[in-house]
Amino acid sequence: MNNATTEPNASAYLDVREVSCREKHPLIFRRWTELPVGSYFVLVNDHDPVPLYYQFAGQFPGAFTWEYLVEGPDEFQVKITRIAATESAPAVRPPAGGCGSTRNEAILDARGLEPPEPMLRIMAAIETLASGAQLRALTDRKPVHLLAELDTRGFTHASHEQADGSWLNTIKKN
Repeated sequence: MNNATTEPNASAYLDVREVSCREKHPLIFRRWTELPVGSYFVLVNDHDPVPLYYQFAGQFPGAFTWEYLVEGPDEFQVKITRIAATESAPAVRPPAGGCGSTRNEAILDARGLEPPEPMLRIMAAIETLASGAQLRALTDRKPVHLLAELDTRGFTHASHEQADGSWLNTIKKN
């Protein structure tokens, strides 16, 4: 930690390592909802919670800071600070595919969302995919920026325009 960061107290820790996936995100977002502006909690997890970061970035842009205190490999600690009030209620469902899911396919409908929300949700969803699994994401337009990012991350993908003008994007984790 840098000198400007104060040491978190024990009550600020939220250890979700033993919490089931179905309960994990609702618990984290409940803690976030109860957090006053200027306060924080430290999330303790057994894997990098980067999909959660994308969820926060999509739902609460500019309202939080995200600071890694411990970065694995077996334990991750992230200090999440509320720096602004928010109006929207958080989504409390687990990410597509679930935590460490071994499902071979997840489906995400990102139609009707304004950019960059579809990309943020798809990026969060692909972080949860098991090796060899795929995500089928529906979008209103061809996600050209997403496709370039998938190329840099080594995902295989295909995009096909549908009869209604939307796009079906199939993304596979290698």
